[in-house]
This record gives sequence, structure tokens and C-alpha cells, in this order.
Amino acid sequence: MKKLALFVVLPLILLIGAGLGALVAGFVPGVSIPGITPGPPKPEEPTDAGAPPSSRPSPQGSVIDVLPEFVVNLQTNRTYPVFLLLSLAVELRDESVRPAMAAQEPRIRDAMIIYLSSLTPSDLNGYDGIQKVRDNAWRILHEFVGPKDLVNVQVAKLTVK
Repeated sequence: MKKLALFVVLPLILLIGAGLGALVAGFVPGVSIPGITPGPPKPEEPTDAGAPPSSRPSPQGSVIDVLPEFVVNLQTNRTYPVFLLLSLAVELRDESVRPAMAAQEPRIRDAMIIYLSSLTPSDLNGYDGIQKVRDNAWRILHEFVGPKDLVNVQVAKLTVK
């Protein structure tokens, strides 16, 4: 009797348990248990890929506006402050966009300072750090200038002291 339980009943219980586990985990296609089985994955929202490549040629008639330099105190555990000096060159669709950007400049500076002050010196290391700053500057400028008026953004100067 013990051999029957060992070789027949125990594997049967294991197979039933594995089947129920697969059912609850959602591994069985077309079968779902409301409230238990995870639903179908939600489609991802399209995300902004960041700033366009810096090597992309400028369209005819575009102008470059250089924002005044940002000097920001970075987050650090050191006993002395670490500063970031950043200058951005913003490429605009044409000359008519400059007044709109000048009107939004205080808001742009505020948003950039808030973002930059959350960074640490290690966040700014190498190409990835510069690209991260450039992509986030692109997103911030998109909010205030508008996607049709903004062509590109370049990091003109980035110094950590």
C-alpha cells in the first residue's frame, strides 16, 4: 500500500499542483480566473526618446539661442560643496520663436535648476551623464517652448567643480 501511494498518488498530486500553479500564474493561454490570474499586459504608452542626435543637420532658417549659464550645487556627501556649471545652446525653428522662449525663460531656468540640483557628481560621469542631461533638458524645453518650435538642444559647457 505504501508503494502505491509513493509511485501513483504522490506524482498525481504533484501534477495536479503544478497544473493549478500554471493556471493561477496565467501560463495557460485562454484561461483566466477573475481576481487571481493576471490580466493581459497593457500596451505601453509611447515615450519621448529624448533629444535628437547632435549630428542631425539643422533645417533651413533655424536659429541658435544660448541660455545663460546655470550654476547649481550638486547633491553630495562631501563636507564641501560640488558645483555644476552648465550652458545650453537651444536650436529653434526660426527667429519668430525667440520672443516666446524669452518669455518662458524664468520657468525654464526654474525647471532646469530643480532637475540639475537633484543630480550627484557620479550622475554626470562620461558620455551617458552628458546625454542624460541633454535628454532631460530636451524634455523640459518641450514643455515650455513646444515641440514644433524646438529643433535641437546642445550642451555647450558642462563643468563639475
